[in-house]
Amino acid sequence: MKQYIDLRSDTVTQPTKLMLDELIRAPLGDDVFSEDPTVNELEKKAAGLLGKEDALLVPSGTMGNLIAVLVHCARGTEVILGDCSHTFIYEAGGISAFGGIHSHQLKNDKNGTIDINLIKNAIRTDDVHFPTTKLICLENTHNKCYGFPLEIDYINSICNLAHENNIKVHMDGARIFNACIALDASPDIILKNVDSITF
Repeated sequence: MKQYIDLRSDTVTQPTKLMLDELIRAPLGDDVFSEDPTVNELEKKAAGLLGKEDALLVPSGTMGNLIAVLVHCARGTEVILGDCSHTFIYEAGGISAFGGIHSHQLKNDKNGTIDINLIKNAIRTDDVHFPTTKLICLENTHNKCYGFPLEIDYINSICNLAHENNIKVHMDGARIFNACIALDASPDIILKNVDSITF
């Protein structure tokens, strides 16, 4: 009998019996008051693994991306992202609907990157007629671009450009650990200059 590995989406994975048993035995508390030891441990572990100051457990990657964009962008500002990005295609326009944030889509190349010159030229000048560019979103590995991982040098060049222009960088890292394996690098190295990430 043939066995298949379903790679359509990271959402088709089902928990094993061992995972379910661990869920049942996990100590619980009130997360609203930061008294859930399991959530606290998970958030602390995630932050440490990714080299970030803190972490927040939320129910979905879509919610995580929305929260990150809302944290970085005020109403009426702009985010630069790829035209094949998950945030643009699959997240129901949440950044606009809930945040009043304008999205400026640029062409993703087949490997998931966006030409740095396109990004440079898309950063708005200070003009009352334009929304202010506040964020650049990357995706790693890139879902609609054949699962390509973004190279560390590319990520750092985007971060350098962004930070020189007082712009933050958020990464949709739904498959960041796949990128780690492909690039043979730990997540804290890949994300060193990235301001926020979801996974």
